Amino acid sequence: MKLPDVYTDWRIIVGLALLMLGVANWVIGMERTTEYARIIAQASTPVPDEAYRSFDELDADSAVLEPFTEEQRRVSYATARMDFYHATFLTGQALVVAGLAVMLIGFIVVIQRDTRRAIRRLPVDGARGRS
Repeated sequence: MKLPDVYTDWRIIVGLALLMLGVANWVIGMERTTEYARIIAQASTPVPDEAYRSFDELDADSAVLEPFTEEQRRVSYATARMDFYHATFLTGQALVVAGLAVMLIGFIVVIQRDTRRAIRRLPVDGARGRS
């Protein structure tokens, strides 16, 4: 197996590209998820989740769509961004696994092709001229 056999096989190249893209997504997703999780954890007032309450339980004075305070808005945006980067993190992991699988298949194909080429070059027993 020679180096041109490796870099001319499309499976290995595609697998390497998927691997590099996946590692980039994985690293960026992990860093940003951690960053936004830290912002959410440092929030002084947690965002109240009253979505479970029915309309019958709401007071006459409470607004159904009460606007966020500045802190609640910041935490809400951080939560949305953290969810996005968590999806990026998981996509990166899937791309790494897919890239490794495609590269493995590519290397198997290259090794099989090289083995077939080597076997064709071997002399056949009958061709040696047994006496």
